[in-house]
Amino acid sequence: MEYKFENISLLNFVKTISAYRGTTIRKLLNKLSSEKGYSNCYAGFYNKLKNNTLKFSEMNDIANILGYEIVIREVKK
Repeated sequence: MEYKFENISLLNFVKTISAYRGTTIRKLLNKLSSEKGYSNCYAGFYNKLKNNTLKFSEMNDIANILGYEIVIREVKK
């Protein structure tokens, strides 16, 4: 699946790719906590997604847990 991040909140983007993998944000956070040492505080994680304050490294960890990779590609004009 290829998905272009455009005009969608980070929260909805993570919800979408999580749902596509058959999981929820809470289950995703549990995996991040057990595999990557993240805090298991759902409210804090949810607020980071809602406020678009997630670090790039955190988004990369989310992608990896869900079986995706982040690709940066030059835009051809």
